[in-house]
Amino acid sequence: MIEIYLNLNGRAAEAAAWYARAFDAPEPYVMRGGQLPEGQREGFSDGWKDLVIHANVKTFAGDIMLSDNPPDRPSAPSPALNICVSHSDLDRLRLAFERLAEGGRVLMPLSPTFFSPLFGQLEDKFGFSWMIMSSQEKAF
Repeated sequence: MIEIYLNLNGRAAEAAAWYARAFDAPEPYVMRGGQLPEGQREGFSDGWKDLVIHANVKTFAGDIMLSDNPPDRPSAPSPALNICVSHSDLDRLRLAFERLAEGGRVLMPLSPTFFSPLFGQLEDKFGFSWMIMSSQEKAF
């Protein structure tokens, strides 16, 4: 199994809630640095107190895990990477695509292609690139 783990710069809690809504998922699990048990805080500065050390969004297509970056090591999403969501439920895919595109930009609208009955690409408001596609076989 391959799962995604997204790192954000202080926006992981916001992103977890936003992705849960986009995928019509239950409320995400979110743990902040200040919630770590006393004996497990070694290596975590006071700057971690309000930052997310782990979050999990359970979607219909798999888990999206997230955390904030260490305060001294910011990062940015890479346009060289795409998160691909594949599923057979076209209505769920359409809704997820529509919601993920809010505040972002559509790179390729959802449409049939030579390899899938439904495929589209977008960049979400956090800068992550997504490919949404039907896992149903295309009849050639």
